Amino acid sequence: MSETWKDIEGYERLYQVSGLGRVRSLDRVIAREGSGDLKLMGRMLKPSTNAIRHRLVSLSKNGTRKTHRVHRLVTYAFIGLCPKGLEVRHGVGGSLDNTLKNLCYGTQSENMSDRKRDGTCNSKPVRRSDGVEYRSATEGAKDSGTHPKNISAVCRKYITPSGSRNLTAGGYG
Repeated sequence: MSETWKDIEGYERLYQVSGLGRVRSLDRVIAREGSGDLKLMGRMLKPSTNAIRHRLVSLSKNGTRKTHRVHRLVTYAFIGLCPKGLEVRHGVGGSLDNTLKNLCYGTQSENMSDRKRDGTCNSKPVRRSDGVEYRSATEGAKDSGTHPKNISAVCRKYITPSGSRNLTAGGYG
């Protein structure tokens, strides 16, 4: 199978993405005042991996660098823009496989099911100070009538339930 390359929207003539999940820069000339033009040879970019095991690349344009998730670059180039209410899903190849055959659009619920299947869902149980335990911050938040971020923040001991900064777990830990 041959590798198909497409321009990355917003970075035309600078970067391309392939259906195999690879990103490359293209040969280009940068005009510089006083010191002559700078000729840059295109190269394959080496992605980094973030905490939730997504591949990232940094793309530069007009002196501004921005980090992009490779799976989004692949789907935007080959499938099109993500429809409202959907997000990019990884198939059975997992989150490190950014080939076109492993990517599609789906709901957040479908994406979470994929993460549970792949073992990349990092929900942790939380326990209130009165001993009540929940499978996740989301479950505890539903029972407490608050947002999961508030539960997570208390578990990290950054804020108290009233919102002030404190190093004690105010009810959750």
